[in-house]
Amino acid sequence: MPESDKSEVFKALLAYGTLGLEMGLSVAIGIGIGYFLDSRFGTSPILSIIFLLFGIAAGLKRLYEVWKKAERESEDETRDTK
Repeated sequence: MPESDKSEVFKALLAYGTLGLEMGLSVAIGIGIGYFLDSRFGTSPILSIIFLLFGIAAGLKRLYEVWKKAERESEDETRDTK
């Protein structure tokens, strides 16, 4: 396998490997913000739930972006091989 192919595979593994971490951090940050605001305003657990949903939405948005990028790259490779 040529060196350039190895580096591209490594970049792809890094991009997809960090996706789980990004999703987990999005949810954790959302819960953290919600918990902080709940404790500050005494609205427990309303803001925690709302910011949890924001964190989930942010994680899903990132997943969608990575999916579309992979789809575009796959289409580009298909066009290049024809």
